[in-house]
Amino acid sequence: MNFSESYLTERFEAAYKQGVAAKNRGDYPAAREHLAKAASLMRELAETGDASRRAERETTAARIENVMQAMAKNAPVRRANPASPSAAGTSAAAAADAAVSGEEMPDFVTFYPAEELHAGFDAVVGADEAKEQIRKYAINPRLHPEAYSYSFLSNMGILLVGPPGTGKTTFAKAVAYEVRQPFAVVNSSSLVNCYIGETGKNVDKLFAFLRGYAERNNCGITIFFDEFDEIAKRRGGEDKVSEAAVPALLRNLDGMMKNAQFLILASTNLPREAFDPGIWDRFRQRIVIPLPDLAARRRLFALKLKEVEPEFLEKLDLDAAAAQTQGLSGRDITFICDDLKYRLSEIKAGIAAEQDINAYLASVIAARMKK
Repeated sequence: MNFSESYLTERFEAAYKQGVAAKNRGDYPAAREHLAKAASLMRELAETGDASRRAERETTAARIENVMQAMAKNAPVRRANPASPSAAGTSAAAAADAAVSGEEMPDFVTFYPAEELHAGFDAVVGADEAKEQIRKYAINPRLHPEAYSYSFLSNMGILLVGPPGTGKTTFAKAVAYEVRQPFAVVNSSSLVNCYIGETGKNVDKLFAFLRGYAERNNCGITIFFDEFDEIAKRRGGEDKVSEAAVPALLRNLDGMMKNAQFLILASTNLPREAFDPGIWDRFRQRIVIPLPDLAARRRLFALKLKEVEPEFLEKLDLDAAAAQTQGLSGRDITFICDDLKYRLSEIKAGIAAEQDINAYLASVIAARMKK
């Protein structure tokens, strides 16, 4: 039986709306069922309806089917093991959300829905003063809005300052967990380098996607700009990227910072002079993420080597290792531990003879200190 075009269109719109509503509440099986029906109706419209719209309708049906495939891949993982984030860091749920809305997720963004964040400050080693500061200015006001009823200058933008390898991204991700918000990581370097000449447009594209996601899901977002100085450099120099990027960034930051649901974090290891003054002034709070102290380094070694067999672990002098690594970052300690674990694997495989593993660890530390 051939139905009229208007009838098929009404049925399509109803099925599509039901699918989007089911997806938004997390009912992926129902969402796929409704969206499958919507895709089928759209293909029927393409075949029997206005011939001039066939290509457009086939494209719409294909896009809906792609959303269904993304949800099908993501839903079993999320239900069976909620602690497992997607392999690429950007969940299929977020990709599906963008696809259903018709918006493209920028490829310089890694997005984590709130339910895919499973570690807060308990998993961040050291940086106690930084944790205290950001609790004061960002976390507590969001968890207890009724108590923070005074007029404050905006603390929606916070700059995380510190040398490379100190865990600024991990720190920012823990903040998102603490405030129970989705987490968006913006690779500022890719935003500039992958779209040379169009950086300002990509800044607009980024914020449009984030605003759209927040509106559709009725939530705020913790946004983290990694290597922020790449897009926030002082204007007037030889680098012309900043001439377009900074005005776009200022315009979008001003709009975003008026909404108390959003929290914008950014990282840098450069001094104030490298930044455009307008950008610098909007990040009123600057929090130092320091190199780990002795106690933090000891905890890092214990954490990174927790999977090592007891017969090896009991021979290791982690206090000495912590003392020998003064001035190194958490990333450096991770590399050192990885090197040690390769040697222990060689010993277990019979490739290398078991010798004094503390001497080997000391040699790896000494080599790292020279880099």
